[in-house]
Amino acid sequence: MQGSIKSRYSTEILDRIFCYFMRVVVHLQDSGIEKLPLENDFQEPLKSFMDIAVDLVIDGQPAEIADLILNAEYDAILSSGKVSVDTVMILRLIKELSWHIHYDKDYYGYLLSTVNLWGNEVFEYASRTFYPNLPEDVQEKYQIYDLLKHMPEDAFRRDDY
Repeated sequence: MQGSIKSRYSTEILDRIFCYFMRVVVHLQDSGIEKLPLENDFQEPLKSFMDIAVDLVIDGQPAEIADLILNAEYDAILSSGKVSVDTVMILRLIKELSWHIHYDKDYYGYLLSTVNLWGNEVFEYASRTFYPNLPEDVQEKYQIYDLLKHMPEDAFRRDDY
């Protein structure tokens, strides 16, 4: 089933969304919200929805306000016309990732649990940049350290965020 789910739902745009949020996480670890929002070159309606989701993280809005705003924006996009399953899934992913990053104590868990939808671009970015930048306790908790110890040091791109 894993192969069929990935082949059915994984897209280039979805991969870009995952990488975007991995970059957000590394920036949050490195400097908090200081360097956010990151440049967002997605097409509409994803661009606006992403901007709103990240702005809610930056603004530190309470969960009730963020939920209200993101649900209203989501419903408005869906009611504007025919929206593909891919677009709906991407919008939901943006909402979920921004939500978990903002409100979960261990937001790594949700992001890492989406691995069955990652394409090659995400795996490459995660292996070279995201994983090596995670705190050691997170690497250990999610058994990432074992993956990293087998990679040559020159394969990492730690500053690519």
